[in-house]
Amino acid sequence: MIEPPEAPHHVVEHHGKARRWFDVAMAVAVLIVSFGSLYVALHTGHTMEGLVEQNQRLVRAQSTPILQYTHGNNADGEKVLHFEVRNVGTGPARVAWARLEVDGKTYDTWSDYALAAGPDLPRLPLQNAPLAPAVLSAGDERPIMRWPRQGAEAELAAWDNVERSRFRAQATACYCSVFDECWVSHMNGDVPKQVISCENPQAVAPKGNSGH
Repeated sequence: MIEPPEAPHHVVEHHGKARRWFDVAMAVAVLIVSFGSLYVALHTGHTMEGLVEQNQRLVRAQSTPILQYTHGNNADGEKVLHFEVRNVGTGPARVAWARLEVDGKTYDTWSDYALAAGPDLPRLPLQNAPLAPAVLSAGDERPIMRWPRQGAEAELAAWDNVERSRFRAQATACYCSVFDECWVSHMNGDVPKQVISCENPQAVAPKGNSGH
């Protein structure tokens, strides 16, 4: 019987080494693909977090109220003291409280301020509405007080007194958005100070909160 020749050992050894290198290469490739997939997942997650944060900021920016206080002494060509507050922001404002400080005295309503100018007068021809508590939608304007210059000498003197002192008056209000973010503002173009709540307006909100 003729036996086949025995395969050279170096061929078998070469084939085994090649197989081992192939296995190592496949393992390295799998690791590279795994790390790549992990990087893509982490990067995608970070990107999504950024998009969510930007979306939250956009929603808040579109829902942030800003109150503006104005006053004057003329309406339709007649001498009328008028005071009003307008929400020039992009979201509704829940006004918790408002006050007026004039010459060291504080008034909870504008009518109290006007009546203090003529305490002995029986009744002043005032048209007034409380500013707080109230809700002002974006673009809404609330007339706080209208006082035409009319009446006897005492009423006219009281009117003139308020006309002069209104420039020294400082209005302050605390209001919140629909997200329960609250601010204290003088409503005169100042940057509102964000607070934790209007019940405790001295407690300033953390810097991480978004504010106007």
